Amino acid sequence: MKILVAYDGSDWAESALKDLSRAGLPEENVELLLIEVAEVWLPPENVEQNNQPKNFITEAVHKKLLRNQHILAEVALSVQEAGKKVGKMFPTWTVKAKATYGSPAWEILSRADEFKPDLIAVGSHGRSMLGRIWLGSVSQKIVTEANCSVRVTRGEVTPNNPPVKLILGYDGTKGADQAVKVVANRQWTAGSEVRVVMVEDSTIIQEAFEFERDVFEKAGTGVVEQLKNAGLNAELMILQGNPKHEIVEESEKFAADCIYVGATKFDNKFERFLLGSVSSAITARAHCSVEVVRPNYYLD
Repeated sequence: MKILVAYDGSDWAESALKDLSRAGLPEENVELLLIEVAEVWLPPENVEQNNQPKNFITEAVHKKLLRNQHILAEVALSVQEAGKKVGKMFPTWTVKAKATYGSPAWEILSRADEFKPDLIAVGSHGRSMLGRIWLGSVSQKIVTEANCSVRVTRGEVTPNNPPVKLILGYDGTKGADQAVKVVANRQWTAGSEVRVVMVEDSTIIQEAFEFERDVFEKAGTGVVEQLKNAGLNAELMILQGNPKHEIVEESEKFAADCIYVGATKFDNKFERFLLGSVSSAITARAHCSVEVVRPNYYLD
């Protein structure tokens, strides 16, 4: 398994590192790449040599470049230290750390194109409503445009690794089935619970199941059995209303550690925009971590 972690040295990024221990990830055969982005501008390497300004670079610009180089060097030290922390947390993983510069979201997505991860993990700015709205600039772009699963971390990580509580939003689509597969194949602490939430209001569900109540319940029951066979304490809950709101509210009542929702492959910008109707909205509004699950399209 290949994991890319977007790191920025903040408390939220530190939570994202700790949250990896609560994600049911395998203990072995994992390659993790930490990326920290310095939000500075630097010219190509051949523009400046030996720290001497070229004729077309003013002294003021030269000082700015030196300052930005210093910032990049600090970021490099920061991400290396973070890599050491992850290495101690997961001694059997292969952990690499790299610093770069530019626009954070663009750089993370660009590195993902090269690294081809199965999962991207990114921290969110807190649990407050303001913090959730602030998600939009970087994390939300990664959630929407990445070609693999994305885990947005929010909340505190409890010590001693107690059993986790998960919400799985299920609507019968291929994306939802992929989310079920991911949860079932993870390695969870004994006693971990998952609540499968289906919301009757969705037109997607109506089209998928022709909205016959017994078919609706049968699909959810099959998912619950699959998760039970994987060793989880699973139950089904069928709600009525808007999935964006119902899944988030149920996660708060359940005191969930993470919400899992599926997403499908996007072939154009309009389809990416449609993600906002459910998965992206849940990611922005949830009080806990959210993992938007999709196959690794980087390997296509």
